[in-house]
Amino acid sequence: MKVKQLISDATLKLSISEIDNAARDARILVAHAFGIPKSQLALNTNENVPEETRSSLEKLISRRINREPIAKILGKRQFWGRTFFINEDVLDPRGDTETLIDYVIDRPVRSVLELGTGSGVIAISLACEWKEVNVVATDISEAALLVAQINAKNFDVEEKIDFLKSDWFEAIEGKFDLIISNPPYIGLSEINEISQEVLNHDPELALFAGSDGLGAYERIIPQLTKFLNPGGTVVLEIGASQSDSVKTLMNSSGLSEVKTLKDLARKDRLVTAKFH
Repeated sequence: MKVKQLISDATLKLSISEIDNAARDARILVAHAFGIPKSQLALNTNENVPEETRSSLEKLISRRINREPIAKILGKRQFWGRTFFINEDVLDPRGDTETLIDYVIDRPVRSVLELGTGSGVIAISLACEWKEVNVVATDISEAALLVAQINAKNFDVEEKIDFLKSDWFEAIEGKFDLIISNPPYIGLSEINEISQEVLNHDPELALFAGSDGLGAYERIIPQLTKFLNPGGTVVLEIGASQSDSVKTLMNSSGLSEVKTLKDLARKDRLVTAKFH
């Protein structure tokens, strides 16, 4: 069998199983089975396929048909121009979260606290981009912290980041110029609206926050002024319908200049505030 036939067969199998973007996913998985970049596939379409590669691809296709996300199958995710290691212990980072990096990147600070770091993509991106910064990155999951530490080492920024097991502020000491978080914000009432890719392959802890999705904000926001330096900033990612609720919590917690920012799809994505 030639490579082009393998791609065609893989695309058909994924299409029959109603996988979105079947042709794209097929090419990604075929390239992964061969151990080459997807961009090189076009150079190999008339090559014969070794049996072990076909066998490897069959397993990959089965995983995708079972609704395992491509990024979890590959064990990596692109974020802010870098390739991060991910697995079942962490949330699959979304492109929408780059909105947070885009907002803060031109305002470098000396000290950052990230609550719920997951795979570490936010903390590590800032540590890579800012020369003089110390980041404290927390998570309640030891398994997630292990993934984040692997990523920090891969990008040679482990000296800039202190990883700490903490239930939000529980183990935090000191004050920070910037506090950031992409907390869980899906309500348990919305569970039937969540795709199988997300529900079965992202940690429940990283997805759900009470019946209405506001549970994490209700724990984080009242504590912010205790841990922000004067003039400090907080930036929280939110669900598209949560802006008003989160801003109300911010305004009632001694924060000022509270505002909402939209992502590239023009959906509410961040709420930010200052502590004066």
